[in-house]
Amino acid sequence: MMNSCSVKTVRCFFIVLISHLLLMTNVCAQETITVTGTVRDSAGTAISGASIRVKDAANLGTTTNEQGRYVIDVLENAIFQVSYVGYLPREIFVNGATTLNITLQPEEGSLEEVVVVGFGVQRKISSIGAQSTVRPTELKTPVRNLSTVLAGRLSGIVGVQRSGEPGYDNANLWIRGRSSLGSSNPLVLVDGVERPMEDVDPEDIESFSILKDASATAVYGVRGANGVVLINTRKGKVQKTNVVIGYNEGATQLTKIPELVDAPMFMQLANEANTTRGRNPIYSENAIRQTRNGTDPDIYPNVNWNEALFNDFGRNRRLNINLTGGSERANFYVSGAYYSEVGLLKRDELENYDSRIGVDRYNFTSNVALQATGTTKVDVGVQGYILDGTYPGYGTNEIFSKSMETPPNLFPLVYSNGYLADLRGGNGYLMLTQSGYNSRTRNRVNSNIRVTQDFSFITSGLSAYGMFAFDYYNQNAALRRKNPDTYYATGRDEQGNLTFDQTRVGSNYLGFSRGELENNRRFYTEAAVNYNRSFGDHNVTGMILFNQSDYVDSQSGDLINSLPFRYRGIAGRTTYDYANRYLVELNFGYNGSENFLPSNRYGFFPSLGLGWVFSEEPFFESLKSAIPLGKIRFSRGTVGNADIGGRRFAYVATVGGGAGGYTFGEQYGNSIGGIDIDEYAVDVTWEKALKTNLGIDLNVLKGDLNVQFDLFHERREGSFLRRSAIPYYFGLYNNPYGNLGITENRGLDASMTYNGKLSQDFTVNIQGTVTFNRNKVIEDDLPPWNYPWRERKGQRIGQRFGLIAEGLFTSAEEIAGSATQIGNTMPGDIKYRDLNNDGLIDANDEAPIGYGSIPELVYGLRLGFSYKRFSFAAFFQGTGNVDIVTNGQGFTPFTQGVSSGNLLTAIEDRWTEDSPVSDPLYPRLTFGDENMNYRTSSWWIQDMSFLRLKTLDIGYTLNENFSKRLGLKNATVFFQGFNLLTFSKFDLWDVEIENGNGTTYPQLKTYSLGVQVNF
Repeated sequence: MMNSCSVKTVRCFFIVLISHLLLMTNVCAQETITVTGTVRDSAGTAISGASIRVKDAANLGTTTNEQGRYVIDVLENAIFQVSYVGYLPREIFVNGATTLNITLQPEEGSLEEVVVVGFGVQRKISSIGAQSTVRPTELKTPVRNLSTVLAGRLSGIVGVQRSGEPGYDNANLWIRGRSSLGSSNPLVLVDGVERPMEDVDPEDIESFSILKDASATAVYGVRGANGVVLINTRKGKVQKTNVVIGYNEGATQLTKIPELVDAPMFMQLANEANTTRGRNPIYSENAIRQTRNGTDPDIYPNVNWNEALFNDFGRNRRLNINLTGGSERANFYVSGAYYSEVGLLKRDELENYDSRIGVDRYNFTSNVALQATGTTKVDVGVQGYILDGTYPGYGTNEIFSKSMETPPNLFPLVYSNGYLADLRGGNGYLMLTQSGYNSRTRNRVNSNIRVTQDFSFITSGLSAYGMFAFDYYNQNAALRRKNPDTYYATGRDEQGNLTFDQTRVGSNYLGFSRGELENNRRFYTEAAVNYNRSFGDHNVTGMILFNQSDYVDSQSGDLINSLPFRYRGIAGRTTYDYANRYLVELNFGYNGSENFLPSNRYGFFPSLGLGWVFSEEPFFESLKSAIPLGKIRFSRGTVGNADIGGRRFAYVATVGGGAGGYTFGEQYGNSIGGIDIDEYAVDVTWEKALKTNLGIDLNVLKGDLNVQFDLFHERREGSFLRRSAIPYYFGLYNNPYGNLGITENRGLDASMTYNGKLSQDFTVNIQGTVTFNRNKVIEDDLPPWNYPWRERKGQRIGQRFGLIAEGLFTSAEEIAGSATQIGNTMPGDIKYRDLNNDGLIDANDEAPIGYGSIPELVYGLRLGFSYKRFSFAAFFQGTGNVDIVTNGQGFTPFTQGVSSGNLLTAIEDRWTEDSPVSDPLYPRLTFGDENMNYRTSSWWIQDMSFLRLKTLDIGYTLNENFSKRLGLKNATVFFQGFNLLTFSKFDLWDVEIENGNGTTYPQLKTYSLGVQVNF
């Protein structure tokens, strides 16, 4: 009888034997197949010598030949392990496929890393063009509009956000500042097609770049002069399906709104303005006391109009779901997103309609890649959004303006008997809550299909593709407005009842009208042949491309603009580098616009780029460990701009202007009946921008620190202007256009990124950018001015002119001994410089004042670190050399007497006889325009430079074991803040608002909590 030990031994033997038999059976059941294919990088270059090993079969493998091809016999369920120096390794499931074309992604910082360029990608080390990129993760902020988060994050971007109104909060963007007397808007391309960026969901972005110099933008020809923004949406990956869900909920506040005085203070200041000029008080002490005590708010109201219009908090929320996965044969990226925002304007909860201000947006994206054959790839993409907005019956800026135009003691919000108060249409609260509502809808669908054919079987490195895109956009608005009866209380009768004048006979029923109707579509075709090959140390690429765009405005209001907008052209690029050391790049665009004469429609825009990677020189080998990469770049070329500001077919004259006939002569004393010529036919062409760029790229501290620095110069000729030198007595209805303007723009932009690992668990990320530009007008077709200080040539584009303030008058003797100023001038009034010494202050004494409302300097700084599962990042954005002229009702006291116009609390900083300070904000008070205090002058220039904590991100990734128990790969909870702090000399309203009294819906602060989970 066998003992227990023997039994266990035999049992184990049989288990092992059976297991081996089963394994052998399984192996014998699998079929051996021959797999062929290519290995390429993301730029399409064949990788020679790439290693392909079969997992769990150490002796089975192969390498790719010079064309990047391989052939190997394996089991049908084998797993490939593919690797090559400088690239991220990959595991590929064969899954019975007999053809597998494999793409390897380069490691960040390696010589093989690629960047997105015009019409393709290029190895980063061989790229010469000036461009900036940002990681898509940095664009994921708790706001709707992508354009509002760019300034300071990318060197070369100048951006300002003028409004925070939901749905209308686009930022104004310039690449390297304003450089033209005409349009300076950059070309924005999403997946290679001209599309707006504002409603692109950041979760869907794979890469974001801007192209700045001629070497980078010449391929766009007449569309490239103002720079190019390139956005590529996310694509599928060869992996098991990965599901990511993110949700965040936030509270919003206005960053800063003007603070207004109360009614008693307003009345006292009105008295001061009158009595300080030797006149009687306007308001009695009894009226001021009654107003302060609030004993009869119907007759003596005391309204803070901003508090009446705005809530303390609004809210926003975002939900995003995306799926990524697939095989080498077919992979996909699919996402859906929802964004909702409720603004801070108040509504009347008793009304049976919703007049709140807010938007709801629904995004969708689907990108699918199919390997149709061993050499043919098909990419199909569909993206779009639906945006529904709700607004008051009147525009928000109009409502906001009323708060600055209506004195706090004019009338209450609503009278105690329920009557709606108004006088001359000045009740902003009524316009906000009792005027109905406006529903606005926008929707866009973008679609594109791209077919790429590999022709390596003809010659290695040869490929071609064709792309077709169709985009559709629709916008409409339904305005349901009402204007109810309004009244103004004139007093009380003997019984104490209010007596009224009816100021408007209106209607309490909602009407209906349409507005903002827009419908357009775009057809875009692109086809290109690419060549990318290496011959030892010689690397050569080439591209020739054709493209055409047709844009149709279906809701155009006239014949000319109803015709399709078209551009067509070809572009080419060739690059050569020797041993990753000496670089040459030639680019050109040859295209045109229908705006110009057929004989002068097309233009040629070439560029040359040269580069030297000095870190690859043999003599640099000893420094390579400290400076892994050092490259000098130079480019020079011509780019165009065909945007002539709405004038189409400039070579065709139009009639219809001057319905009263043609009037001319020095005193307009001659007249001929009939219809005048509206626009004269002119032989104009595109603007030409000659751009020069010198840059250096450095990678130091063993690759942890990357620095990019560029100096640039641009001369823009042929800007579209109406001829100003034509004398007025010619009597032209519109002066004809011409290529008349010449400008110059120069500056620098730089970026610095440090990624350091201080310990196994602690990493640091520091990023900084700076952009500075200064432009100058060389020619503007204006006749010479009578004095050199009035000359516009040599000044900044859009330079502001005004009087030069020299302080405040201190005595009657100083006034008598100074140049004559119009009006009642007294001590405490502004003293102006008499530039022409004629003894009179007038328009001849106006000179350049201030920088302008577009900043010359923009910078950003991101400070971040991560420790184990905790992460922190703060991004600061700043501007410099930027200002505005303060003016208008609300800021300027009593410009319309006391019947119109509010007052800021900043009025406390003023000159008075009791406190004759030398540098107050306000001079001696006055009414209306009775002297020159409120003329445009350097006194009213306000420095709008600022440093803003733009974003704050704090995150914590949950423990892996805990996440797995919940069925998750990982999960992160986070806090995001936006516009949390602003540091500026200016504190009257939001620093990015451009108008002179702050009457624009300001930007928002956002405090958001969220979670992102990965399945």
